[in-house]
Amino acid sequence: MQEHAREAVVSALKLPKDVMMGEVLLSFIGRQAVLIENYRSIVLYTDTLVKLQARNCRVLIHGARLTIEYYTSDEMRIAGFIQSVEFESS
Repeated sequence: MQEHAREAVVSALKLPKDVMMGEVLLSFIGRQAVLIENYRSIVLYTDTLVKLQARNCRVLIHGARLTIEYYTSDEMRIAGFIQSVEFESS
């Protein structure tokens, strides 16, 4: 119920839903890199898989030669050859 009330307020005030609801944002640069915003933590990091915990789900980035170029508490950039991205229920 509280989630629906929050969505109604965000909609009524025309606020950016992604920021106000804490949704994870992914911006791709071709298949070479992805910028992830609003993640919570790194769950797993290898050169073929990066698994991140977001507010409502886990984000799995599959690829080859994956590296975390940088990360802050708000965003992260992953580079390498990105093959696929999937969302998993937390």
